[in-house]
Amino acid sequence: MNIYLVIAIIIVIGLILLKIALNIKIKDIKEIKETGYDEKLNKITDKLPENIEICKKILKILNNNNVKIEEDKESKKSLYLVMKNKILIANIKDTFTRIQTIAHECIHSIQNKKILKSNFIISNINIIYFLTICILAILKIIPMQIENILFIILATMQFIEFIIRSFLEIEAMEKARYIAKEYLNEEKILTKEEENTILQNYDRINKTGIKMYNYMLVLNVAIKIIIYDMILLFTVK
Repeated sequence: MNIYLVIAIIIVIGLILLKIALNIKIKDIKEIKETGYDEKLNKITDKLPENIEICKKILKILNNNNVKIEEDKESKKSLYLVMKNKILIANIKDTFTRIQTIAHECIHSIQNKKILKSNFIISNINIIYFLTICILAILKIIPMQIENILFIILATMQFIEFIIRSFLEIEAMEKARYIAKEYLNEEKILTKEEENTILQNYDRINKTGIKMYNYMLVLNVAIKIIIYDMILLFTVK
């Protein structure tokens, strides 16, 4: 059996086993999305200030007041842009998770800048490298002697990116809930019962969301490796 086919099969089996081990189900993804837009929970968080004001207050809690804040209602994903030292808040006004989401990006803003910049640089290098070797493989320009070397480099670079990204995201995810709690305690806009309801639902989302996010990171790595692997399978004689 062709070695590239064997590698692809092993990766797919590994993904299936990991999915089973983490007990990840499609319905969980749907449930998380539906919970985020729950009308009753949204009515509670509607009492809180606008997103930019929330962001400023959370940054103050974190003793970080030199970050630019911008709200983009056309965007679907909130981000911390390390190279610009800017927090970009997406269109999350109608989600009760907006406090935790904003806290998440604020936490990114206080993480080690060397690690954040490394993540940005490595991520972009990986994209360029992946596209380059795929094109070269399709055009059959890659010498047979270095095919395996390029494959190993791809896998190694993807693994390094996964480790860095996973570290940054897990830290932000785990701390965001507690920063959100601290923010709600300081604001004192919600009743204790309302606050507990919001935090309990954050816990419920995080319980599934953290492991699901990490699985998606692994899946992203695996897909790139499989794509290059399949190109080699059909182009190498």
